[in-house]
Amino acid sequence: MTIVTINEHDLDIINQAKAIIAKYIHTGKKLCSPNDVKDYLILNLGLLDYEEFCVLYLNNQNQVIVFEKLFRGTINETSVYPREIAKQVICYNAISVILVHNHPSGEPLPSKEDVKLTQQIESVLSLIDVKVLDHFIVAKHKIVSMKENGNI
Repeated sequence: MTIVTINEHDLDIINQAKAIIAKYIHTGKKLCSPNDVKDYLILNLGLLDYEEFCVLYLNNQNQVIVFEKLFRGTINETSVYPREIAKQVICYNAISVILVHNHPSGEPLPSKEDVKLTQQIESVLSLIDVKVLDHFIVAKHKIVSMKENGNI
């Protein structure tokens, strides 16, 4: 495994790109396909060396209300609490969510635990009429949609 260090200039460019993309995704952009969010997610999660679990909260027009980083973990796991996601859904008055987490290992395929967690979150949120539209896994420069992959 090669460890890549990012120089200050490149990091500045990456941060500028994040800000530009965030401006578009956080201003009521309507999300119509998985490709609408992939670049944003790769820029924000692809280079992390620890797992992070995030949620995109959407309104009834599939417009982004907010993108929130909820749980931070270690190099190979994150503790995620469906109850906390439900609390935030209610706070933001979201009608649907897109779940996102990263795999620092570089392997984007979902694990059995990823599938089970997604099902648990779907079950909890269905009780308050909120739909899980997708669950993305980001691994370096790759991203997998669990919906497109047939996992949800």
